[in-house]
Amino acid sequence: MVCKLKRCSILAVSAILLAAAGTIVWHRSQRGTELKSHADRPPATDRSVVAPNKRTAKEVDSPIRFALIPRAETGIDFEYFGSPSDEHDMTEQNGGGVALFDADGDGRLDLFLANGSHFKRPAEAVGASHRLYRQVADWQFEEVTLPAGLQAFGFGQGCAAADYDNDGFCDLFVAHYEGNRLWHNNGDGTFADVTQAAGVANSSWGTSAAFADLDGDGNLELYVANYVDWTPDRVTSKRIPSPMDFNGLPDLLYRNSGDGRFESIGAEAGVAIVGEGKGLAVAIVDLDGDRRPDIYVANDTTRNFLFRNLGGLRFEEIGVPSGCAVSQDGSIGSSMGVAVGDYNRDGWFDLFVTNFAGEVVDAFTGNGPNGFIANNAELGLDPLSRPLLNFGIVLADFDADLWPDLFFANGHLWEDAAAGHQYRMRPSLLRNSGGKRFQDVTAVVGDYFRERWLGRAVAVGDLDNDGDPDLVVSHLLAPTALLRNDSRRAGHVLQLKLIGTRSARQPSGMRVDVVVGNQTIAVHISSGESFQASHDDRLLIPVGDAKTVDEVRVHWLGGETETWTKLPADELHHLIEGAGDPHSKN
Repeated sequence: MVCKLKRCSILAVSAILLAAAGTIVWHRSQRGTELKSHADRPPATDRSVVAPNKRTAKEVDSPIRFALIPRAETGIDFEYFGSPSDEHDMTEQNGGGVALFDADGDGRLDLFLANGSHFKRPAEAVGASHRLYRQVADWQFEEVTLPAGLQAFGFGQGCAAADYDNDGFCDLFVAHYEGNRLWHNNGDGTFADVTQAAGVANSSWGTSAAFADLDGDGNLELYVANYVDWTPDRVTSKRIPSPMDFNGLPDLLYRNSGDGRFESIGAEAGVAIVGEGKGLAVAIVDLDGDRRPDIYVANDTTRNFLFRNLGGLRFEEIGVPSGCAVSQDGSIGSSMGVAVGDYNRDGWFDLFVTNFAGEVVDAFTGNGPNGFIANNAELGLDPLSRPLLNFGIVLADFDADLWPDLFFANGHLWEDAAAGHQYRMRPSLLRNSGGKRFQDVTAVVGDYFRERWLGRAVAVGDLDNDGDPDLVVSHLLAPTALLRNDSRRAGHVLQLKLIGTRSARQPSGMRVDVVVGNQTIAVHISSGESFQASHDDRLLIPVGDAKTVDEVRVHWLGGETETWTKLPADELHHLIEGAGDPHSKN
């Protein structure tokens, strides 16, 4: 990826770094000052803050619609425990993670929700466990936490669901403040805590995690983004602690040895950067087309990382020369979440990164081995996102018009009327206008979008198996939201489930090309992404008017490409490695 990038002028790179460093002072006023300092700024009126979401139906319309399914119908009565509180502990800011995966192999997505705790009111004392909900019918769930063996307490953060031992059953990793957990799926509806036996016990503050086969040996590695070195006894002069007050923790990378155990190799692999990393989100995907998954990490108040996969579990950090480490104006963001996809259909994957209030949602348009171009302003994201504090983000084609749309959850960290900002915020839904610009359609896509929330994690998946992407959004001070996609579809949708044999059985981070007529649609199986979330691993690929897809090219991470031809749209196909037609070998 860097062969052409290294030709860039050293002076140009230095200028970017100087500009980024200079903006840290501004970010201190955003994240690290005392609350009283906010009162010194001219207060923004409520109208000015929410103006992007207050357009009328006469001004904008959209085929995209979502329905909030009532708790009485879903049976999900979960509300994150332990925050916010008067203590303003840093553990109260992120909320809990969300995982959508088929826990029991019945073909329906189940839902795992990570719960929180409090130093003065521990979760165990009030029975505030993490929760697993089994889907028994469309949008109907039953809680099975205890019989599944998943009752656990603590400061739960992000989730990663994947089949790390290739036995056909999806396992579960949950990042925590003080004590990550790994559960092995026994295949009978129960899970076993294998944290110690698998070698992934760690007391750092883990936030988000992702599984992917990083060395092409058929076994999924585990990457854990770590946050900051904070403890509740670390007193600062500020009422609300900021990540800028504490050192960042190096991230963790575990090599999968293939026998149920993992080996920590972050330092020798080149991903354990001391001091700078304050990770809140991670995405793993092949960004430069070399068949090796790369790792992108969204950091809070430090530059974002892009680890180029060199092979052999060695990585090179190239975020700055690749153009995706800082915002378009050269500032270092307070990054929360990341979404990956090909929004402009040029065949290269792009990155979207959420940030703090007063900043913007970053758009990094990919150009393969030539890196990225930051163009959030040109896409119209700046005025829509700057007033909002964003967390989880999803890039998905909600109306099947071939152009992926953006959803991101919003909500502040603290309530302070004198500062002139909102506390609860409306979510954002931006419709992709032909890969040229994003249009804010939030006001017309459903009742949920007219209310204000403290939005945090967002997971996407086909919850009712009808071929379109639904959403799950976690909140503080409100129940988790299940949003059913009721959009008017513009065309047909191809549905794929990839199963590796020589490759990892669940090939996370892998690219698939779908050929329809004279166009090729590039998609990938998500690994990480959003914020503290784990998505459905099935692919939903809009194909326009085509009732049959000409060709599907599956680029297995082991190096071989296979093709399937003449697949009917609007049904789910299980593509098993070795069953297609060999296309090429590298």
